[in-house]
Amino acid sequence: MTNDLSPNLRERLRRLGIVRGARALPPSPRRPVAVESVLPGGFHETPAGRCWLARTEYPAGQAHGRLPLESFLALPPHILALIGGDPSLATVPLSQALFLDTETTGLSGGTGTMAFLVGLGFFEGDRFVVLQAFLRDPGDEPAMIHFLAGFLPQFRLLVTFNGRGFDVPILQNRFVLARRPFPLDGVPHLDLLAPSRRLWRERLVSCALTALERDVLGVVRDQADIPSGVIPLVYRDYLRTGDAREIPRILYHNRMDILSMPVLAAYLGRVLVNPGGETELSGEELGALARWYGQAGWDAESLLRAALARTRPGKHRTRYLIGLALSARRRGEWARSVEWWQQLALEAPDRVQPAVELAKAYEWHLGNPTLALEWARVALRRAEKLPPGPHREREIAEIQHRIRRLERRILPLLQLEVSGN
Repeated sequence: MTNDLSPNLRERLRRLGIVRGARALPPSPRRPVAVESVLPGGFHETPAGRCWLARTEYPAGQAHGRLPLESFLALPPHILALIGGDPSLATVPLSQALFLDTETTGLSGGTGTMAFLVGLGFFEGDRFVVLQAFLRDPGDEPAMIHFLAGFLPQFRLLVTFNGRGFDVPILQNRFVLARRPFPLDGVPHLDLLAPSRRLWRERLVSCALTALERDVLGVVRDQADIPSGVIPLVYRDYLRTGDAREIPRILYHNRMDILSMPVLAAYLGRVLVNPGGETELSGEELGALARWYGQAGWDAESLLRAALARTRPGKHRTRYLIGLALSARRRGEWARSVEWWQQLALEAPDRVQPAVELAKAYEWHLGNPTLALEWARVALRRAEKLPPGPHREREIAEIQHRIRRLERRILPLLQLEVSGN
C-alpha cells in the first residue's frame, strides 16, 4: 500500500478537517473576490473612464456617539470661526459644508502618493450622505478626478481632520498632475486636528480621531474597522492579488472618520459656548478653554477658577494661578492679584515670579514699601537657588536693584520714626 495521496483525496481530507500530515498537503487555492461582489454602489461613468462610487445615507438626526449628526448645523457661526481660528468660517452656511477624508497608497504624502478612496460627507435635506469614490484600479484615477472636478464646486465650506497637512495637499497634487484646478482652493477650511489638540493634548495621550471617538465622543467602532496604518498595505495587496475581501473594512473606516467630523465639531462648539454646562470636563480641559478664551479676548476668570478647583498642585495649577493673578492685575484689582500671587508663592516655594510680583504690587500700587522689601528679599533667596547661568544672574541683579531702592525709601521713614520717639 502506498502512502502517496492523489490530489483529489488530499482535498477531500482537508475538507473533512483531517489535519494529520497537513504540512505535506498543498495549500488550498483561494479564489479572488471581485470588488463588485463585496462593495455597495457601482461604476460611475465619465468621459475619462469609470470609477466606483458607493453612497450611504443616514438620518441627520441619528446619534453618532454622544451627539446627533445634525448638531453640527446648530453651531453659531462665530463659534465655528473661533474653533478654526478663521473669521471667514463665520460667513458660510453650514448646510453647504463638505466633510472630506481620503485613504491613500502611503502615509508620507508627496507626489507619488495616490488617494485611492475619497470619502465625501454632506447634508442633503434630512439626510447625511457619505459618498465614497474608490479606485478599483489606479488606471481609474482620471475618472475619479473628472467626477470630483464636477462634484466639489457645489460646497462652500471644507471640514477635515488633519486635512490641511495631509488629505488636501495629496488631492491638490493629483489635480495638478491631471492638469486641472483643485475645486476647493480658496474655500474656507476647518481642520479639526489643531483645535482638538488645543483642548485635549494635556488630558489625552493621543489626539488621533479614533482616540477622540473613544475618549470624548463615545463612539464605538465595530470589528469591521481596520487600523489606518495598515490600509495602504491592504490596498497594495488587493492590487497584487485582485482579492477585494478586505476592501469593505477600508470603506467602513473611512465612513466612520467622516461621521465623526460633524459630531466632533459640534462638541467643540458646545464646550466653547457653555463650558460650565459640561460637568465632565477636567481641570486640564478647563485650563485649555481658559487660554482659548483669553486669546479670543473673552473673560476667562471663571474658567480659571473652575480649572483650579479641579486640579491638584503641580504645573497646571501653577499656570492657572498665574492666569488669575494677571487677570486681576489687568483689571487694576491689586488686592485680588496679591491674593493669587500669595497663594502661588505658598504652593510653589521655589518660583521667583510670585515673590517679585508681590514686591512690585506692594511698592507701586498698595503703598507698603516695608512688605515690598520683605517680598523682594524672599525673591532674592529663591533666585540664588536657580541653576547657574545668564537667567540667574539677570534675576539676581534686578532683585538686588529693587532691594537697594526700597532700602533707600524705607531708611528715611525709619529715621523719622526714631526721631519722633
